[in-house]
Amino acid sequence: MFDPARHVHLPSKPWNAGEARTAIAEIVSDTIAHFDQHSFWPAHPQDDGLADGNSSVYFGAAGVIWALDYLKRVGASERSIDVEPLLPGLLERTRTEMSAMGEYGLHGSLLFGDLGTALVAMRIAPSASLAEIVHRRAVGNAELAVRELMWGTPGSMLSCIAMAEITAEDRWRRLFSTQAARLLDELTETEHGPLWTQDLYGQRRQYLGPVHGYAGNMIPLMRGWEWLAESQRARVADAVPRTLAANAVHSEMGCTWRPAVDGRNLLCQHCHGAPGMVTTFADAPFASDELERLLIAGGELTWAAGPLTKGSNLCHGTGGNGYAFLKLYRRTRDPIWLERARTFAMAAISQCRSKRNEIGRGRYSLWTGDVGLAIYLWNCVTGQPAFPTVDVF
Repeated sequence: MFDPARHVHLPSKPWNAGEARTAIAEIVSDTIAHFDQHSFWPAHPQDDGLADGNSSVYFGAAGVIWALDYLKRVGASERSIDVEPLLPGLLERTRTEMSAMGEYGLHGSLLFGDLGTALVAMRIAPSASLAEIVHRRAVGNAELAVRELMWGTPGSMLSCIAMAEITAEDRWRRLFSTQAARLLDELTETEHGPLWTQDLYGQRRQYLGPVHGYAGNMIPLMRGWEWLAESQRARVADAVPRTLAANAVHSEMGCTWRPAVDGRNLLCQHCHGAPGMVTTFADAPFASDELERLLIAGGELTWAAGPLTKGSNLCHGTGGNGYAFLKLYRRTRDPIWLERARTFAMAAISQCRSKRNEIGRGRYSLWTGDVGLAIYLWNCVTGQPAFPTVDVF
């Protein structure tokens, strides 16, 4: 059901809200201390050979800047950095990075492209010109073959939701509705339930998780629920339990889902496996007995697997897995899930501190680094989950 080598023993350290707040302050202080106006932040050895100064929302400066601003905005931290004068240069750097990525440089990617970076800038220093950049890139994504959140249309739809909150302009709802209609038109009945086929990295596969697959496509449809027609809502509410049930892998520990319908590996992390599926669909604005059983079983499997060896981060670390428990707590109000989320938080704090001590500095990215963990810790303090750049922007 999961690879034990990818997980570590769960320490029995009791929850301490004061320590969680201290850990947030440590992360923010370390992040600010290592900021450079020209090169932003150094890359981390675990980030796949990434060069220093990456600008993206996923790996780089845009995500870190958004996180520091968000932590201050919600009262989790009193500190931030004055980045407003640097935002034009950050946007230009993103475009330079994307230009070296072949056909993917054409994408208005939420997590890697200038759409996401412009959205961060729009949140901090809104302007009509930035709004036009976001709109133009989101419109351009309407015809992309990539049907997943990181690079494709679902990320544009999340951008529309965020921009509607910032600007109150109706054009974002209209664009969202156009893209939602196309996305649902391409949802196809298969022997494994209703699915999308992803055209990604030179392959055509039916991915299931929240970053590259089915769950990620459903995220904006559920977040924009009030913008959907009744027939669209009915289709989503019908499809989700059937697809989850058709692809669930069960054991006495609970259940999980493969990265793709044709996959063999059973990962247990946010991007692939039970944690991300639970985190996504515990927010479903509909319910069924089968869906509730699957969500609970996915949470049990995530608990049985324990913290991840890859560290404390969101995408494939302990903090990201902990969001499954926070979401189940909000859905069920059963305090066991909040207790488990906070237990994972204490484990993640230890992992973060250990790695920072080992290399002498933190890991400066949102989805794979320390500021993402800081947001998770704050959510554990408040008991209110909001997965960064997906549930909130």
